[in-house]
Amino acid sequence: MKRLVCSIVAICLLQTPLAYAAKDKEKDKDKGKDGVVVRAFVNDTCIIADEPFYMPVTPPKDGDSEARAKFLPLIGLVVGKLAELYINSKIKNSANHYKAGVARKDTRYAVSSEMNLYRADFDPAPSLALNAALGCMTIVAGTFKPESTDCTQAYVPKTLSPDSVGKPEEEWKTSRTDDSIANQLRRANICIEGSAKAVYEARFEFSKDGTAYRLKDAGYRIDSLLTTDAKGVSRNTLYTLKISKPSATDQPEVLSSAWVNIGSVSAGATSRGKGGDAAPWLKVPPLTTEARRNFDEKTKIPQEVSGEIEALQRALTRNQRMLAGMDQRIAAATPDLVDGLKQERTRIAVQGQSQAAELDARKAEYHDLQLGTLEFMPVTIEVAVTETESEKAAQVALADIIGDNSDLVAGYVGNATTTLLSKSVSSSDLKIDTDGAEADDYERVRAQYFDALVAAKSSQGTAAAPAAQRSLMEAKHKYNVARVSLGLEQIN
Repeated sequence: MKRLVCSIVAICLLQTPLAYAAKDKEKDKDKGKDGVVVRAFVNDTCIIADEPFYMPVTPPKDGDSEARAKFLPLIGLVVGKLAELYINSKIKNSANHYKAGVARKDTRYAVSSEMNLYRADFDPAPSLALNAALGCMTIVAGTFKPESTDCTQAYVPKTLSPDSVGKPEEEWKTSRTDDSIANQLRRANICIEGSAKAVYEARFEFSKDGTAYRLKDAGYRIDSLLTTDAKGVSRNTLYTLKISKPSATDQPEVLSSAWVNIGSVSAGATSRGKGGDAAPWLKVPPLTTEARRNFDEKTKIPQEVSGEIEALQRALTRNQRMLAGMDQRIAAATPDLVDGLKQERTRIAVQGQSQAAELDARKAEYHDLQLGTLEFMPVTIEVAVTETESEKAAQVALADIIGDNSDLVAGYVGNATTTLLSKSVSSSDLKIDTDGAEADDYERVRAQYFDALVAAKSSQGTAAAPAAQRSLMEAKHKYNVARVSLGLEQIN
């Protein structure tokens, strides 16, 4: 099978497909009788819908052996490099083929290998984030050239015609003669034999807090239907994206499912995307306890150092405020209090200088840590394109593909809306992380612990040391209680 690779923004012309065959015989299993394969690609921008215009090549001046300028995009970015987002991907054998692909004859599937949904970021401090800045998914059905093929050099850019220069963007036209889908796909090094049978694109849209997402139709071009070669017929078409937690059995746990229903289409149909807000909001698969524990274990030292850095920065801010307050008190104090206030100010200033030096040392220590790429929470991605003869059949197919729950089927078919029961959320209620309160409490007690740790270190050798140690022990206890509640080990 082909493996999914998603992109971080980079100006580079590379690509890797969702379905990645381990062996030639495995590839053959993915093909239809006509040799057509369905593959999915994820980029920071859409390959077809966001193809940029390019300035024409500047003619060479006298004595120049080459053109003085390459094709430069006027709008948008060249397709982002499909960097190996899921570094730890492993090719799966036929045992992981999508089982429903055998059962549903109206559906074509692309199944990824195992991959990691989250990655660790270390700037400015260790944190977990989705493994990509997902922008757009492009599904291509066709006959693909061998994996080793590089067709980017054959791409004919969407060059701006001379008479379009200076006109509003909506009036721009291209002077190129090859405006085929096959040529546009070459920009991302997607190399197909002949013409593509069908291409669909959907944009990823995320809520502001990053806990919800949805797919929005970005357009399609259908040269011919996937399920029939009959002329003049139409089919209700939808495509789905399923994220599952790998399992030793044939029934993996589905973490999230998204879909786009483009309605009735026929051979030759094209669209630039319906847009709108019809698609439901879906939960971004939350981090599992196992993945959270793995992250905590592998980033233990960076977390400790960054925790002290944050605490020292807060301490310095407090010291600056205290010094400003002391200056005001000294200016208004009576002579019998001035000396005592000045001594206290000096103590605070010296403590601040010590903490500033400690902060510089901790920042240098963090910088010197070997912070490589770390990824967590393996998942499997499945993409399916379904063509049915009626809208009702399309609704049943959607429920069947997304889940076998009978309530799901009844609820969705009985009420033909875009809400998928518990799997979706209202667009007006995007704060859907059920662990949000726990996470907020954890961050609060974590900060209190490191504040107490810095205060204890700063008070060593002074009369305030015993009290600072007691505060540290209390903060440590609360921090450990919060860690245990999230399935993390206690700190010593």
